[in-house]
Amino acid sequence: MDDIKKEREIVWVQILYLFLIPTLLLYFKVIPGDLRAVLLFSVAILLLGIVKHAKWTYEDMGIHKEYMQDIIPYSIFTVAGVLFLIWLAQVVPHEPFLNWWKNIKFLLLFIPLSVIQEIVFRGVLMKMLQKVFSNPLFVIVLNSLVFAFMHVIYLNSMFVLPMTFIAGLGFAWMYYKYKNLILISASHTVLNFVAMILGFFIIR
Repeated sequence: MDDIKKEREIVWVQILYLFLIPTLLLYFKVIPGDLRAVLLFSVAILLLGIVKHAKWTYEDMGIHKEYMQDIIPYSIFTVAGVLFLIWLAQVVPHEPFLNWWKNIKFLLLFIPLSVIQEIVFRGVLMKMLQKVFSNPLFVIVLNSLVFAFMHVIYLNSMFVLPMTFIAGLGFAWMYYKYKNLILISASHTVLNFVAMILGFFIIR
């Protein structure tokens, strides 16, 4: 019991220093917004160091050769998410991201950032939480809260935070039920892309 308590404390400290503090440094502009991608890459590298130290396998993180076996539930989830975003665009004021294909920075960083978010939040954080908490609902909700908090750096945070919390619940639940890092990354990339071009995410 003492070992679990100690491991939980370590996980809370890791969440504080690797997720919450970096986000707050961006929010209060201690770190310029232009460096958010660099910061995310840095956090990802630190987390992969934790993974290596813990000797996790690819399978532990949801990377396996039979990844296509979950294609149907992930496809349904992704299509449902896209339809929801299109509906949301009809009822919520937004400013579409026009000419996105001309934005080289967006094109170069978009897919890697979406994939890294899934490696960080589902591949690593979910595993960390599952190691020390036995309640699946608590793990999914906590994972979603940390994921949503990262989006406080966006301008319309009063709208973005609840939306990303709901998205986080979906991603975390899908990953918990169908542990597939490749397909959850693909789904996140598609949904992120649709949300971006619809103009739901605007950096402060």
